[in-house]
Amino acid sequence: MKTHNTLRQFSKLLSYILGRRPFEFGLVLDENGFVPIQILLKAINEEKEWKHIRAAHFHELLLREPEPLVELSGNRIRSADRNHLPKHTVSTDLPKMLYVCVRQKAHAHVLEKGISPSAYSRVVLSSDREMALRIGRRNDVKAVLLSVYCDKCKEQGILFYHVGGALFTAEHIPPRSFTGPALTLGCEPKVQGPDPVAQQPKKPGTFILELQKEKPLFSKVKGRKKEILWKKNRKRLIKNTEYP
Repeated sequence: MKTHNTLRQFSKLLSYILGRRPFEFGLVLDENGFVPIQILLKAINEEKEWKHIRAAHFHELLLREPEPLVELSGNRIRSADRNHLPKHTVSTDLPKMLYVCVRQKAHAHVLEKGISPSAYSRVVLSSDREMALRIGRRNDVKAVLLSVYCDKCKEQGILFYHVGGALFTAEHIPPRSFTGPALTLGCEPKVQGPDPVAQQPKKPGTFILELQKEKPLFSKVKGRKKEILWKKNRKRLIKNTEYP
């Protein structure tokens, strides 16, 4: 940070995000108010004025501020004052549809198995499509937007938690309770086919040994030996007859 004023402004920004309205930035805090620094960093870098912020600036803030407004614990950060944070409560008044993004490479797997948590301990959804895209593109610029039918999820016993603003969370979203675009080329699930070696056509000049169909190696040799012995005996008999 170049100046003390800039440092103070950054401290106030973090206090606002982590202590009051994390949902405005597409963030979900854990039960102790923490969020991973890398996730927070991606959200802050989306703001034009704070694109230059890096992980080192969080540590600089703690060193230079006499009374920092945030606390660090390992790779996590939280606000020192958390009295104004929204409560995570089970939602009884859900919209008809919620939106969530998944990585493009996970699209095929999600269609088969459902949506499971990735960056957070729960699946993070939003009633606002743009917010869902904003969150999803932090992990994959080509993230796939899915529309979740809340009624179908509720029929299967899924609970949704309202975590502030347009954000909701759930333990899991079962398959066939959401819809989205068709799979892109190359993301289809792999189907195991026949053994390519077994199906490989025979090429000219090649052969496959079939040992069960082979005749004993010495059968013809023995017959040949018998034939030669008979001829020798016949010649000897003629010779003895002609010359007594």
